[in-house]
Amino acid sequence: MTYQEFIKCYPWFDLALELFKGIMPTVVALFAIFMNNSLSKKRDLIYRKKSLQLDYYIKILNWLHEIREDIMEVSRNLENSLNKKEPNERVNKYNEFLGSISNVNERIASWKNTYSAVLESYNCEIKFSQFKQEITGCSSELVKIGKKYISQADTAMATDEINLIVVKVNDVINESTRLLLKEINMLY
Repeated sequence: MTYQEFIKCYPWFDLALELFKGIMPTVVALFAIFMNNSLSKKRDLIYRKKSLQLDYYIKILNWLHEIREDIMEVSRNLENSLNKKEPNERVNKYNEFLGSISNVNERIASWKNTYSAVLESYNCEIKFSQFKQEITGCSSELVKIGKKYISQADTAMATDEINLIVVKVNDVINESTRLLLKEINMLY
């Protein structure tokens, strides 16, 4: 039996086939739109989560950069105070140094807990406990250097000691930054 003979026997089949040819592209398009809409919610949610995570990571990177700048400023303050010739001026500058190092420690302590919680919520491998220990150790070492050299006339060795401590802290900050950039790269 040919197709023409089949249609003569069953004319409703030809009508159904013609209707199906006209409706099928519309049905496929509606199905594609439905699937795209249902998947777009999930895509948007993932995008928003990654965007929020990226924003926090950028804030942490900025915080690390600010800490680096603060450490550099504190070390310059100590070096400037030790380079003063007049004892009263040296003590005044040293007291300013102590105030600035106290501010740095407060800023680190306040944001460390917040950013540690953020990183933990994102299952990030960076741990700021070692970072905080290094910064606190740097602060106490700078204070010790200041106490050691505040009453001495020759402070050339103090500059070398300060630079060694700053280099050590910068290495810790660089490592934290490297790990954070690795996490950012893994996002995308």
